[in-house]
Amino acid sequence: MHTREWGVRARILLERGRAAIPGRNGRQRLAGFADSVRAAFPDLSEREARALHARYRASMRKFALMKDFLASLSAEQLGAFLDRHVQVEGRETLDMLRGSAEPVIFVTPHYGSFPAACLKLIREIGHEKTINAFYNPPSANRSSEGFETLFSRLGYGFHALFNDDTAVLKALRVLKRGEALTMMPDVFDINGHVLYVPFFGRLVPAMAGTALFALKSRATVIVGYGCPGQGIASTLKLGQPLRIERSDSLENDIATLTAAIFREMEAQIRRHPEHWIYLKDIGTLLAGRLAAEARDDEEWLAGMEAASGQFDAFLPEWRFALRELRAMHHDAPREVANA
Repeated sequence: MHTREWGVRARILLERGRAAIPGRNGRQRLAGFADSVRAAFPDLSEREARALHARYRASMRKFALMKDFLASLSAEQLGAFLDRHVQVEGRETLDMLRGSAEPVIFVTPHYGSFPAACLKLIREIGHEKTINAFYNPPSANRSSEGFETLFSRLGYGFHALFNDDTAVLKALRVLKRGEALTMMPDVFDINGHVLYVPFFGRLVPAMAGTALFALKSRATVIVGYGCPGQGIASTLKLGQPLRIERSDSLENDIATLTAAIFREMEAQIRRHPEHWIYLKDIGTLLAGRLAAEARDDEEWLAGMEAASGQFDAFLPEWRFALRELRAMHHDAPREVANA
């Protein structure tokens, strides 16, 4: 076991060194990365962008190495590894949930060592609460290949709940039984019930499902992260339960809770952006999106017009409505002057 651990440690060190070397087409890749990331971090200097790019490359390579390493372990070896090398920050939250019969939803972005974090969660509370992972099956998303086998390796406390036509009902049933559900809401190429929430200063599309499940089942919502440490170590970081002031409108409460989730995720990504898998694509995500807070009416209208491509397909009257708003905006000063 220790020989195998030293082997993956050595490969992680090697990949960290390689990540710092630009390599073939390195300048072009760095320039594209820097342009994209500055959509979220506009004050990033050339030196900071270069350092962040190296850390991001190292983190992504470490993620792949650790996933393969974890998949190579037996149930006994995996349990021993989790006990030695994955710590918990926010253990009081786990202790509270372990003794509760109420449902819980764990929310995490595609960030850092999330496979190790999920396994640690199963290791900690899987005998008391089944962890139902809600995600797209490998047939729909090849990057999810191997996770069902890996998360089932401990032999208890896990069930894969694939996102298909029956998933919503299944998710509500497991929550009704007082079990746990894991959700990864940082998926932006989505359809169905979509709302827009602030994220890095722009309004981005977000799945309403996480908040809907929580509000319908009265589940506790916990945002957590798999934070990489030195070598093969990592930490399952759990926040305090997210709470919102409920209103008499389910739609408003869904929007409020979803915005709170994305606010929590943004704060963690800002602290250590190199561990977020989608960091290199953040420029594309934010491009053309409405500003979360416009300084004046003219800026707001310009943003609405720039974002027209997001709404034309399902709202044909969008451009007509914008023309009406533009006309009303231009006519308003004359009406005030004639009053």
